[in-house]
Amino acid sequence: MKLKQLIAGAIAAIAIGLTGAAEAKTVIVEKGNKTVIMKQEPRYIKRERVFEVVRARKIRYIGQPYMYRGYYVLRCYDRLGRIAYCRVNPRTGAFLGISIRL
Repeated sequence: MKLKQLIAGAIAAIAIGLTGAAEAKTVIVEKGNKTVIMKQEPRYIKRERVFEVVRARKIRYIGQPYMYRGYYVLRCYDRLGRIAYCRVNPRTGAFLGISIRL
């Protein structure tokens, strides 16, 4: 049984090396006698995408986006020129709104 697992692991390593999947995040799952190689997609959107989402709403922003309580937060100005915070969903890139700190 261990010899089969060793052979399956070696074949998976060779397949990753040949396909160039080593650059992407890959997961090797061994279930019983099967070895499955899966590519894992990135979990969050890139920070540059946050700028595009906020810019599409014609909102002026300040600084860099950061993660806070599970959302991307970007400091910005509201319509009246007050400092506010824009929230963007990190998984879908959806604009969630502006919150103003009084």
